[in-house]
Order: sequence, then C-alpha cells, then structure tokens
Amino acid sequence: MIISILSNFSPTLLYAEQIDTDSLIMEKSDNLQIVKNHNSYNNHNDGKFNIAVAADWGCTEDTEKTAENIQSKNPELVIAAGDLSYEESADCWFEIIEPFMSKMKIAVGDHEYSDTTDEEKGIISQYLKPLNLPKTYYSFDRNNVHFAFIDPYINYEPGSVQYQFIEHDLRNAALNPKIDWTFVAESIPIYTSPSDHPADSNIRDIYHPLFDKYGVDLVFTSDNHNYQRTYPLKYNSEGYSSNNPIIADNHHNYYNYNDDNGVIYLITGTGGRSLYEIEQQAPFVANQNDQHFGFLNIDINDKTLIGTFYANQDDDPQYYSVSSVNNNMIDRFIISNMEFQELEVSQPT
Repeated sequence: MIISILSNFSPTLLYAEQIDTDSLIMEKSDNLQIVKNHNSYNNHNDGKFNIAVAADWGCTEDTEKTAENIQSKNPELVIAAGDLSYEESADCWFEIIEPFMSKMKIAVGDHEYSDTTDEEKGIISQYLKPLNLPKTYYSFDRNNVHFAFIDPYINYEPGSVQYQFIEHDLRNAALNPKIDWTFVAESIPIYTSPSDHPADSNIRDIYHPLFDKYGVDLVFTSDNHNYQRTYPLKYNSEGYSSNNPIIADNHHNYYNYNDDNGVIYLITGTGGRSLYEIEQQAPFVANQNDQHFGFLNIDINDKTLIGTFYANQDDDPQYYSVSSVNNNMIDRFIISNMEFQELEVSQPT
C-alpha cells in the first residue's frame, strides 16, 4: 500500500484519492489517516506509456511551440516542473496547454508564489483548483511508476509535515512490488552546471540521501532555463563535498539499474520563457544544452525507460536525408531494470 495525498479533486482540498493505486488518505493537522480504497488501481496491462516533462514555461510563442511539440507525441501524462505562466493569472498558460490540461501535474516554483496574489491562496485559486490538485506537495502512481512532488517553498525540513509525508511515501513506494520506477519533481536545482541559478545545498543535503535510500530513479527540476542531465549520482557525505557527488555510473547514455544505482537529476527549464547560458559543463553532468526550447519525453516499457529531449521545430523547415524527429533529438538515454545487456543507443546528430 502506498500512502499518498492525491487528487480525487475534492473542492475542500482536504481529501485526496490516490490515482491508480490502493489507498485513500485524509490529512488532519499533523496526522495522516489511512483509508483503504480497493477500486482505484487501474494500470494498463501492457506496461507501456509515455510522459512529457518541461519547466519554466511562460506564455510566449516558444511556449506555444513547446506545447505543440508535446502534443505531437500524445503523452499520457505531462509534468510541469515549476515556473508556469510568469503572470498574476494562470489563464494564458492554461490556454496554451489546453490540449493536454487534463493530463497535467505540476510542481510549484518560486514564480507561482511571487507572481500570484496572496501567495498560498493565489496558488490554490490559480493552479491547484483548476488542475484538481489537493495541495502543493502530493504523490500518485501511474502504471508501474510512482511520482512524488515536493514544494521547496514551504517547510520541508526533517520533522516537518511535508518531510514526514515524502519520507513515508518514498518508503512505501520502495516496498511496493507493483512499482518499478520512482520519479520526483521539485523546482529548485539540486545539481547543476554553472548557470544563472546555483544548486541548493540545503534541499540537496536533506533529500538526496532519502532518494538514495528509497531508490528514486529520476528527479525533475527547473529554474535554470536550459536542459541538463546528470549521470546517476549518489550523495557525497564526506565533509563539505555534497556538491561533488559520487558518479555511480559513468556510461554516457545507457544504464543498467540495480538496488544501488544512483539518481539521475534533470533540469528541463526549456518550456519557452527564455534560455540561460551554461558557463561550463560540471563533471557530473552527462549532457546539457542551452540553445533549444523543447521537452523531455520519457517512454516506459515495463522495466525499460527511454528518455529523449526533443527540441522544438525551427521556424524555417530544413530538408535532410534523415527524419526531422532525429534532427530535433538533442539527448537520449536508456535505463533498464532488467538483467544487464549491452544495447546500442542512437546518438543525437
């Protein structure tokens, strides 16, 4: 059983039914009350589905192109990893994402707090209610994947209600035999190459050890308006070296996972707001790009994951001897939870 606060879309935002799993909980003050729900686990039998991830959206022409790019892949779930409309109102952003709004889940960024009026109340009225979300941190299962969303702008320290929820949630996901993959979304960079925003050491020192402990596979962040993918990383607890993580696997784009695999951190700040220069490549970053808007597509096929960053199409179509899809493929990586086998991975050109 997974213990999670998820969306059955109650207008009071107090009750939340887990999506595609077997628990229902109510949060009252600091206590979590568990209620069994035997009718909510509705996984696809074939184990195949795809996810789109982007952040730092805005309401620009490039945002519209990113939305069109996402829609062309027809994802079953879309994750916005923070910083959405950049306006007091979310209306312009919702208009752009309208074709897949029913599939959207969000992590809140600093612009959701600073741009909306009355901060928490503004987030509730502008984003949570329209998306039928219970609160700014929550989790759910979809097929064989567990998703957890962290809000770094409210108390997340050990002992806080949010920390207890996330720790309990990840522990239960790790124990659930139906879960093969665990993804986390939160908006502040935990690891990054030098760019406009540094990595946040506080949230890193609190949560990376937790991610290692409970086998988190991917973490989606934002704030830096570029694309970055790290190698699988383990937390470095030696002295003051947490910004110098342990690279668990230095293969460039194919990883065979086990119980001691490390976490891949992804910055997907390419939704359309603007692009930030990357000054250099950190040694723990496997691939990065600061020239293209676009999104990360994740294809799940049971125990195999293929991640592809697709850049948006150019305004002026170019004619090549290969498909335009391959020309827009900036990065591709594969993770297998199966017994190790060598796999040829096509490289972006």
